[in-house]
Amino acid sequence: MVDLAQVGPCYTWSNSQYDNPISKKLDRVMVNSYWLQAFPQSYATFESGGVSDHLCMHVLLREAPQGNMKPFKFFTHTTSHPRFLEVVDRIWNQTAPLYHSRSALQLFHEKLKSLKFELRGLNRDMCGDLPGRVKQAYADLCEKQTAAM
Repeated sequence: MVDLAQVGPCYTWSNSQYDNPISKKLDRVMVNSYWLQAFPQSYATFESGGVSDHLCMHVLLREAPQGNMKPFKFFTHTTSHPRFLEVVDRIWNQTAPLYHSRSALQLFHEKLKSLKFELRGLNRDMCGDLPGRVKQAYADLCEKQTAAM
């Protein structure tokens, strides 16, 4: 058994005493090798709040990415798409609002990840299947070079 990777505060319990504060890591998520093979991208998130002296914990299950995931690239020309502002506004307002807390960075990350999927769609609408078009153009170039020789 191993301790699953975690995001959030190091200490998950406190005695809530202002004059003699004590904090400890009491709460853990323990997993075995079978779990790590099935969910290699999983991790635990600890968030403060609530009435308990322990932190709230969530386990995020993520399977290994399938295939060849390429990094996201933002193309400036996507901003000229007629639906760009509508999509950004919709995604930004449908997710939880950002507020000053320990989870603000995680919420911001989730908003950006949601936006990434939509922006890829807009770019596909504008440019079509760009990798396919590049392959076709390269094939045409090779064919014309062969014919010229």
